[in-house]
Amino acid sequence: MNWHDSFSVGVHLIDDQHQQLFTLINELIIAVNTQQQGHVLDRILQSVLDYTEMHFKTEEELLKIHPNFNEHHAIHEKFSASMGRLKNDADTTADAASILLGKLSDWLQNHILKTDIAFFSELGYRPRETKEDVEERLELLTHKVKVLVVEDSPSQRLLLRSNLETAGFEVMEASDGAEALRLLESTYDLHLMITDIYMPIMDGHSLIKAIRDQQLPSIYIIAITASKDQESLVKTFNIGANDYLTKPIFHQELYLRLRNGMNLLRLESQDELIFSMAKLADCRSPETGKHLDRVQNFTRLLGRQLIKSYPELGMTESIAADISRVSPLHDIGKVAIADGILNKPGKLTPEEFTLMKEHAKIGGDLISAILRKTASRSLRLAFELTMYHHEKWDGTGYPIGLSGQDIPIAARIMAMADVYDALTSERVYKKAFSHEEAKTIIVNSAGSHFDPILVETFALVEDKFNQLREELRD
Repeated sequence: MNWHDSFSVGVHLIDDQHQQLFTLINELIIAVNTQQQGHVLDRILQSVLDYTEMHFKTEEELLKIHPNFNEHHAIHEKFSASMGRLKNDADTTADAASILLGKLSDWLQNHILKTDIAFFSELGYRPRETKEDVEERLELLTHKVKVLVVEDSPSQRLLLRSNLETAGFEVMEASDGAEALRLLESTYDLHLMITDIYMPIMDGHSLIKAIRDQQLPSIYIIAITASKDQESLVKTFNIGANDYLTKPIFHQELYLRLRNGMNLLRLESQDELIFSMAKLADCRSPETGKHLDRVQNFTRLLGRQLIKSYPELGMTESIAADISRVSPLHDIGKVAIADGILNKPGKLTPEEFTLMKEHAKIGGDLISAILRKTASRSLRLAFELTMYHHEKWDGTGYPIGLSGQDIPIAARIMAMADVYDALTSERVYKKAFSHEEAKTIIVNSAGSHFDPILVETFALVEDKFNQLREELRD
């Protein structure tokens, strides 16, 4: 098995692990083909099994926000079971082990090429990432809103597509309810649908009922028909339609109704987040109040300065605003950390620090569970900055050990804002540093803790940081 660039998924940490897995399996191939002694073969097999388990855990942390995560997890379990069978066969017959090993080698290569790359690509990662690729990744966060048009008349579909695309939507089409249902089940970020009522195979009423019965992710449904029958109208709303239009369609009215649907879905996703936060009402974090106000302002400053100084990164005003808006969630995972650790006045023991570090993953897991249901851009950013704001540019951070541009830009911005505030604020375990002291620490950490570009960006707005620190002092 030879590694080459076509196997790259766009995340350096995962690419490195894949290469190491190739190396281990190549050692295994050699051991089987040269009929190594049993204990040697067992040792190499165990190394492959152990490394594979570690790799799958790392990969799944990154993929957990993918709507088809469970499918990927099942594939991993299948591979692990196959490796276990290989170990059993190697104990009995070398020929059987050799045959199974060949199949596993092919399977692994195909899995990376056909599954891993696709999954990471759908989350916005690209192999051999350049500045243009970073911009493209960020542009994924501002992708056009998808609308599914379900209409058996080709001419009506064409007319709707033309007008909706002019209005800025990405249009998907289906000629009947059955085809629409398949598209909805396979497209995780599709939340708006316009459907005719009277169609062959599966009509609009049956489609709407199937969507509501299956409890698919939130779908805003606008029903359209040439009929003005009141009984049909009542039935359409009773089975779950959100809105109703009669033909001929006035496209400005349709656009306004779609916009209302988008606003409603956005509110629903925010409500779901608030509900999830409410489940943690009995827990507490010591960092509230002005700390959250400050990091909101710091992240907004950094985001806006990136737009001016580094336009090649693809930062936009709306993305900068969203990062700032969700930044207070960055330490939400601390509500699950014991008060004795959070409020300890002295240095944490290694065991306590290990427990403290869990807050990033706890918060990321909470938000990722909501994100898989809503596909909200704001929640994607909230997940990234919550999960990864303790990662470091040189790869020595936690919870995964991402490095460089593998760390999402939202998390890099959050890290800078959070560290500056931690340095310049008094905490139960330390006195506050001055602005100049904090600045020196941050500048000296360029390329190790922080993205060098973010450090340069901080230097351009440091006076505003200091001003905000004084205005929002605890």
